[in-house]
Amino acid sequence: MASGEIVFIRGENNGRFPNAHCIFIDDDVPTVIDPASRPEELERLDREKGIRLVINSHYHVDHVRYNRLFPNAEFVAHEADVPAISSLEENARIVGIDDKPWAPVWKQVMREVWGYTDTDVDRPVVDGEEMSLGANTVRFIHTPGHTPGHMCVEFVEEKAVYLADIDLTRFGPWYGNKSSSIDDFLDSIERLKGVDADTWYTSHGDGIIHGDIRGRLDAYASVIMDRESRLLDLLGEPRTMKEIVDRAVIFGKPWEPPEMFEFFEGTMIEKHLARLERAGLVEPKDDRWARAT
Repeated sequence: MASGEIVFIRGENNGRFPNAHCIFIDDDVPTVIDPASRPEELERLDREKGIRLVINSHYHVDHVRYNRLFPNAEFVAHEADVPAISSLEENARIVGIDDKPWAPVWKQVMREVWGYTDTDVDRPVVDGEEMSLGANTVRFIHTPGHTPGHMCVEFVEEKAVYLADIDLTRFGPWYGNKSSSIDDFLDSIERLKGVDADTWYTSHGDGIIHGDIRGRLDAYASVIMDRESRLLDLLGEPRTMKEIVDRAVIFGKPWEPPEMFEFFEGTMIEKHLARLERAGLVEPKDDRWARAT
């Protein structure tokens, strides 16, 4: 008989990419959220419980990599992220790398190393939509920014929330896809401060947090402001985009392979420069950026 218990499954290597923590709900509708943790455990759950529902919080491979282990389940995701879950080609386009010369290598790694498989999403959902699993009701909270369709999952009766990749890690928010948005991310963080819950689950980092997290949400959002402060300091003298990226304001240091580092660092820097330009704090000068005069 189903217990209704919400079971946290810690990811390998403490949930570091390409792994993540995930959630199993032992209910009338046995459910897994973001299957990217310990495939042997996920296979056991499907064998013993018969997983009927898989919820993907968003399209990133470290949240969908073991979708393939549940051939009999119904798949749910926010409607905005369905294309990138359903097709690797769409995934590459939405990430923003479909025209990069290294895109074929990235796609090969996605499939053969990280385990991405195209997944047919049976039920696209929207903000505020609810589903009954039996003892538990889940409510979907659309929290875009990380991806257009990123969503958190609220367990209504338990006053608990799965935060997915609003993960409250020291690294801070990640918005390295072309479709990501810093402003949307900040709005999503602010929205979560108004959600009444006692337990919070993250897909990386701590995993389980109890009590009031508003201070941690503020600290998490402040990483964005710290990055912009460092960027403004760097632009005390005009610099090319390459010079800015090479300083690794976001990641702290370059990593391999360099083409991917330059893309993801550069994509995030571009979003900051656009915000700072709108605020009148930086301006382009020929092929360089500098603080506005």
